[in-house]
Amino acid sequence: MNIAVLGTGKVGSTLGARLTSRGHRVLYGSRTPRGADRLDHRSAVASCDLVITALPGDDVLGVLEEIGDEALGDKILLDPSATITPQIATGHTGDGVAVRVQERFPRTRVVKTLNTMNFAIMVDPLASVPAASVFVSGDDIAAKKAVTGLLGDLGWPDTGIIDLGGIGTATATEQAGSLYFATVRALGDARFSLTVSR
Repeated sequence: MNIAVLGTGKVGSTLGARLTSRGHRVLYGSRTPRGADRLDHRSAVASCDLVITALPGDDVLGVLEEIGDEALGDKILLDPSATITPQIATGHTGDGVAVRVQERFPRTRVVKTLNTMNFAIMVDPLASVPAASVFVSGDDIAAKKAVTGLLGDLGWPDTGIIDLGGIGTATATEQAGSLYFATVRALGDARFSLTVSR
């Protein structure tokens, strides 16, 4: 699959490297493009099938606005972003990032996932914890199937993937950010997963 990763920080670089190792073609979108695989955001998106918004939650809509409706079209957009305040708590109120993106870009097929964990857990969950859960939210069934396939490439077993339903359920996982960061402070460690045990 041709994938555009918007953002070159820890999340974007980690996801991009693992997906490249699994045979996907990855281009990075950056505000400071350089080289053949690190382009401006619009150019990275132009030739991709799927876009990953590995950006701070506050930046996602602005970057997508710059890219524009035509370039995004009906592509799949995987949103692992989180909106974090300087106090390290969830920063959004009301609908979360993914819901706002879907409302603004109705043709684009938004799927929220990977936003309830540290970047290291995203790409190798079972190497860090004995059991892990990843949540998936989105309105488009085919888009969720494609994203679930990518989760498998990242090391997520089927039993750890929980489809919550439509994109409206993404708000719940985004609000779990406050619990996540409170737990990081309590443990002094980000190597854990918010996991459903049953």
